[in-house]
Amino acid sequence: MKQRQGPYPGAGFLQMMAANGVFQMQALKSGELTGNITDAPLGSVNDGGKVSDVWVSVECSGKDDTNTLSLTVDVKINGTSCLSTTPIIAHVSGEASTNKTTKNDTDTGITVRVLDTDNYDVSPGDMLTYDMTLTRTASPTTEMRNMAVVVEFEPVS
Repeated sequence: MKQRQGPYPGAGFLQMMAANGVFQMQALKSGELTGNITDAPLGSVNDGGKVSDVWVSVECSGKDDTNTLSLTVDVKINGTSCLSTTPIIAHVSGEASTNKTTKNDTDTGITVRVLDTDNYDVSPGDMLTYDMTLTRTASPTTEMRNMAVVVEFEPVS
């Protein structure tokens, strides 16, 4: 199979494409989040490159003003994490349940991912999976709901 036939206008052309177009995988979990998710598939990579971002969004951040309520997501390439710090969405006591995303690091209760630069390269056929760990008590006032996990890629030049 032939890929990247070229010629291209310049050596950094594919990076310029990546800067202007987001190549991504996405997993959605609909409904209330009441337990952990382990080894869930995101998909298989169809081109070489590297993971450039991982972020998580929830429609409702849940509410529990007396106990911890949070979710953490780890993304793995062929079983190995590509993150040295995982993204976290946590309910902050006193706040209403609302949409939260780790794409916005200025929001309260958000921890933004840090990529593991030793483990973020992808090749065609690599399998990406994710684990979601939910920390909660048996009965929060409002459950977290409707989650999206997004992995963005930058192609190799």
